[in-house]
Amino acid sequence: MFDQEENSGRTFAVGLLLGALIGAGVALLFAPQSGEETRRLIRKRTRKLAHTAGDKLEDFRDSVKKIRRRAEEAIAD
Repeated sequence: MFDQEENSGRTFAVGLLLGALIGAGVALLFAPQSGEETRRLIRKRTRKLAHTAGDKLEDFRDSVKKIRRRAEEAIAD
């Protein structure tokens, strides 16, 4: 049960990163800014995305730990 939840988290993280990469590519194609401005914007958005993804992954891990703890308590009872 828990392995499936961990895999779901990994799948979500991979999907999130893949979406970010695709979004960055599309942004490059349609960017009205100069190359330097575009690169700065991509760096900024990438840092923000990485921070958000890290927060979401940490939240997911905390949820899995809580579920596991509750399951262990239920089994012990």
